[in-house]
Amino acid sequence: VAHLRVASCQFPVTGDVRRNAAYIRRYLRRAADAGAHLLHTSETCLSGYANADFASFQGYDWDLLRRETARLRELAAELGLWLVLGSSHYLDAETKPTNCLYLIDPAGAIVDRYDKCMCTRGDQRAYSAGQRLVSADIRGVRVGLAICYDVCYPQIYAAYRERGVTVMLHSMYNAGHEGPNCLDVLNVRQVPTRCADNRMWAVCNNSSRPYSHWASFVARPDATIAQRLRVNVAGMLVHDFPDGLSEGGW
Repeated sequence: VAHLRVASCQFPVTGDVRRNAAYIRRYLRRAADAGAHLLHTSETCLSGYANADFASFQGYDWDLLRRETARLRELAAELGLWLVLGSSHYLDAETKPTNCLYLIDPAGAIVDRYDKCMCTRGDQRAYSAGQRLVSADIRGVRVGLAICYDVCYPQIYAAYRERGVTVMLHSMYNAGHEGPNCLDVLNVRQVPTRCADNRMWAVCNNSSRPYSHWASFVARPDATIAQRLRVNVAGMLVHDFPDGLSEGGW
């Protein structure tokens, strides 16, 4: 019988890679203690977000990012956990990096990488767009990876549905702003709608850096919210799939 326990963490992401990594290590251990099989993190949670946490990638310390990534891979292997790690991926000196999710297996190997396909205007100043979807079968559950603005394009979720995905792991960064705007309600409505349209679940997480527009949550195929964290506060939720609470997917 399929059974996947997902832990999803939020914390105040900054441009300090070491600080971000320390948070992720803490939540990897907490996820293992909670019996989770996978830890899901927010958009660019290791590297920091260009145009938000730092002005540009000019002079960025890619070697530091690689070292901290390697340390997290080693800890994931030590704990026997899958890790969906939000970061930035260096391509070459002439090409903008990608805004990515690394899919790291319980042996610590990067088995795939999703690059954010739908980039905002701000993203396009710093990042290259991805060109492929990424899904994986983990403990009998097919998961799909998405990042932030992807949610505004229904065809992304529809394409994942055609791949047989039943749980979306959707990482976002709607935080670090001065105060309320449309993001306070937009994604909390969009994600459950995508789930209802495509008979899926979604684990949707965010940075908790104040001002954070919403807190990480789990959406179900009936468009309800199964659980959510507290806004602007670091924390972790744990959810089992299938959850037995909806008439969809299984």
